Amino acid sequence: MATNILALPLALLEVETGNNEDWIDSVKYLVGDAPPDEEPPQLDLTGIEFEMEVRRAAGDHEVILSASTKAGGLSIGAPPNTGYLIISIPVTTMKPIRAGEYVADIVATDGTYTRRCIEIALTVKEGLTR
Repeated sequence: MATNILALPLALLEVETGNNEDWIDSVKYLVGDAPPDEEPPQLDLTGIEFEMEVRRAAGDHEVILSASTKAGGLSIGAPPNTGYLIISIPVTTMKPIRAGEYVADIVATDGTYTRRCIEIALTVKEGLTR
């Protein structure tokens, strides 16, 4: 099955979340142009699998957090919103993560191609309400 993996641009995100909350963010992929009062069509992510790893620094071996469309934590929006890549990490997973600066990336694969599509500079804040 052909996918739109080669149309995915590299997105750079700065994300701030806390270790006492669900980390929920989404990226909406759009294609083409549209008049100012209309939104361009969404890039269909169907058939693409996504995987994310969070580390303290790029060269570190230890993975602080991982998520994927297969194991959970990442998902593609339900039709007709298949242009959304959703990050949804529950508070139970966030609680043990120490406050600090982290790096992450998200890699897309469709069985033929693999490409890094998102780089994340992640700040985890120490939650006060526990």
